[in-house]
Amino acid sequence: MNRPSDERSPGTDTWWGMLRSAVKRSVWERPAFSGSWVIEGRPGRPLDSRENRFVRTELISMHGGERRLYHIAPSEYYMDRKRIEAVTRTISEMAEHPPPPGLMDDQEGLQSYMERSCSRLISRTCDLDPEEDVPLLARLCAQYSSGFGVLEHLLRDERVQDIYIDPPPGITPVYVSLGGMGDPELEGTYPTNIILSVKELERIVSLLRYSSGRPFSESTPVLECDMPLHKARATVVSPPMSQNGLSMALRKHSHDPWTLLRLVSVRALSPCMAGFLGLCIEGRSTMLIAGSRGAGKSSLLGGLLFEVDRAQRIIVIEDTPELPVNQLLEHGYKVLGLTVGQGKASTPESALRTALRLGESVLVMGEVRGPETRVLYEAMSAGTAGSSVMGTFHADSAKAVYKRVVDDMGVPPGSFSATDLVIVSGLVRPKGRKARLRRVMQVSELVKKGRPGRFRDLFSYDPGKDLAEPTDTLPTSQVLKRTGRMWGMSQEEMLSELSLRTRIFEEALSFLGGEAVKPGSAVRTSEAFREARENAARGGWLDDHGRTISEWRSRMEGDDR
Repeated sequence: MNRPSDERSPGTDTWWGMLRSAVKRSVWERPAFSGSWVIEGRPGRPLDSRENRFVRTELISMHGGERRLYHIAPSEYYMDRKRIEAVTRTISEMAEHPPPPGLMDDQEGLQSYMERSCSRLISRTCDLDPEEDVPLLARLCAQYSSGFGVLEHLLRDERVQDIYIDPPPGITPVYVSLGGMGDPELEGTYPTNIILSVKELERIVSLLRYSSGRPFSESTPVLECDMPLHKARATVVSPPMSQNGLSMALRKHSHDPWTLLRLVSVRALSPCMAGFLGLCIEGRSTMLIAGSRGAGKSSLLGGLLFEVDRAQRIIVIEDTPELPVNQLLEHGYKVLGLTVGQGKASTPESALRTALRLGESVLVMGEVRGPETRVLYEAMSAGTAGSSVMGTFHADSAKAVYKRVVDDMGVPPGSFSATDLVIVSGLVRPKGRKARLRRVMQVSELVKKGRPGRFRDLFSYDPGKDLAEPTDTLPTSQVLKRTGRMWGMSQEEMLSELSLRTRIFEEALSFLGGEAVKPGSAVRTSEAFREARENAARGGWLDDHGRTISEWRSRMEGDDR
């Protein structure tokens, strides 16, 4: 179906010119029930291709590899007339029988209700295969009525991390950011062959506004809300703030949570750093993870939580649920998640005060940024924060963290001394390549004597190796020394302990292979190590790394059986 004449043409827009020169005859497809257009044709060579019952997605190289396009071919856009009419008629009939009001603010419940209702209606009114056609068409009815239309194909793709719709609608293509690819060179931000009409974008925004219950108008032109069904966060901006029309960004949370083992497997950090951070968690250190947006702060913090002993309780305070609370619960961790902020009864500082009264726990602040910062440092300084304390922070270095906390937020320098480590995540482009890779750039410990605000780098990023390497100060780390005093171990024994944990991460990658990316693999690795290490400590052969690793391996193999 060619694009209708009443839709404005992108004209000489860079994206449109690129696509038009690659596709000799541009055809715009849209079934009657959808408000989004997709452009037919494969204007280049596929670099990556995936296909399932619902959609085929390809990352296409155009213009000799200079440009790339995320191309989708949704199955519903190429169905026969009989099935298209069935979906269109069912959506129209359902519009006359709206769902119960209580479901409108429950995306998951609403989608489930719509699929069941549409399935019954299609079964009664259409002569279609009940096993093959009805479930597929019922899902499409829900997707294009109470759901997010063609965008759901992007939301279900685990490689898509961000979705952008920039103004003006009806002209500008949807863009996606891809990550977690098998080949990091394929990661980046690319245009798609999807164009949302003005009406479709307005429908999606209305759905977000209604389900969130938050105001959105000329006087309140920014809407931020969660999309729990798709594990994403939406930000919408309207005029007059967005001059050329509605703008929307969807930020997805990782389907499979990151663990330290998985981060090591993609070279975001080294086995030595992973061993060190795991050791610091067991030593109840206080850690702030700093970095810019998209640098991987929450991924690293979530990975650290899988290193907590499952005998301990974890309290997580977030205004936007991003940390893997549910996945931790599924793997036997004791986690209490507290959601605070806009639209919630509790503020971050009141939730923090409540958490401090709940007894000793690993305390996690999803993002440290407001009045709760003073409350947090008061608790840490007084020793009432209990076990390890962790949180993320928007800053690009350890010194920048200190400046913001002390100078901007008014935390006394003496209180800031409760901080043990600042870990900085960043984005790098090795050798100037297009791919932006997440790396831990710096691990610094606070010097607690002498002039306030001084740090010692324990790990520092080496561009030549594309990895943060241990510095000469690591062997004299005060964090290791303090943990050693708690455990009755000398500094030499602590360095030996670090060496053992480093080897465990190396051995785990070799032993698990592709399974190393799964959270269950990280849990197995940690639990087997704790058991093997406990036996070694009791037996008096903790310094025999070969024997400890052999016992760890036998426990891992026992799990496999």
